[in-house]
Amino acid sequence: MEDTSIMKECEFDQSNGIYRMLFETSADAIVLIDALTGQIVNCNKEYELLTGFKFEDLIKMEIWDTHPANQRKKCTSIMRKTLKQGYGKVEFDDVRAKGAVIHSEGKGRAFTLNGKAYIQIVVRNSTEEVQRNQELELKVKERTSELRDTMRKLKVYNQKLRKLTSEYLRAQEKERKRIAIELHDRVTQDLINLCHLANELKEQSDESIRIPVENVLSRAKNALAETRNIMRTLYPSTLARYGLIEMMRQELGNLESKAGISTQLKDNQPIKLDPIIETTLYRIFHEALLNIENHSCSTKNIWVNIGYQSGFVKMDIKDNGVGFDIKSVQTKDPGGLEGMRQRAELVDGHFDLESNPGKGTKISVKIPIHTSDEIIR
Repeated sequence: MEDTSIMKECEFDQSNGIYRMLFETSADAIVLIDALTGQIVNCNKEYELLTGFKFEDLIKMEIWDTHPANQRKKCTSIMRKTLKQGYGKVEFDDVRAKGAVIHSEGKGRAFTLNGKAYIQIVVRNSTEEVQRNQELELKVKERTSELRDTMRKLKVYNQKLRKLTSEYLRAQEKERKRIAIELHDRVTQDLINLCHLANELKEQSDESIRIPVENVLSRAKNALAETRNIMRTLYPSTLARYGLIEMMRQELGNLESKAGISTQLKDNQPIKLDPIIETTLYRIFHEALLNIENHSCSTKNIWVNIGYQSGFVKMDIKDNGVGFDIKSVQTKDPGGLEGMRQRAELVDGHFDLESNPGKGTKISVKIPIHTSDEIIR
């Protein structure tokens, strides 16, 4: 029995020695206090460095004496909570020599030894970490402020860009209209007069002259028809008169008559579009029909759908023609396709193209309706 008691005592001394070694060599500050009175019972060297007090002074102090007077209530609250729960979180901001602020944080653990309650607090100096976090937060705030400022500038830039785009498009349409009028007043009138003159000559001439005159008349009529087509392309005057949907119906009807293609138009247009958007959609639609007409030998059906979707006007043009490899077209001269894309982007819209050899082609255009309101202002 005596040997067993001695062995247990040795084991206790050995365990106590290991604890003492860990206590003294710990990189964290450790303090042991009386859980009821707050009296400091023991501490390691790191705790001396953290508090700025020597060991012989600390063991004469209560835990709240190591903190400013206004922290006593907080210390008492932490002790009670730790004693009740068995553990607790410790966090303090203390003012040391020369006004330096020390931020410390750690954990407390309550335990009983020989019938007496103690709290061991393991705490570390986290001042540098807190300062780094504060500096990081400050930088984030600064970057956020810079980003907001950039976003505001970008918004103003976009508004100016939209205004310039509007002015450009209006100027472009105005110039197209002027050229169309010039063609009408000068070229078409001369061609009409030439046709009348050729008709008169044909009636009054003998057989030897009639054939050349008929040839001239035929060429004049073809030139007149082509000039009128150019005028309609430059400035579709009937667009303003009848509106986009009616113009689309007319052009689809003309294509049915010329190429024998079956067409279908579905529309959902509760309000009239801004002229800029309406003209953009018409020109893309017109260009798409020209592309289809050029490959009409294989196209049997065309489906056109135009309507509204959550603040956008969307137009889809689909055919069941030969289709093509989009990548191969993009590496070559895209021609009208790129022109359609640019027209959509000028009004802040999106242009999408889907096609595969033997599977037809689908063109989709999506334009925000608010663009028109912002452009007009």
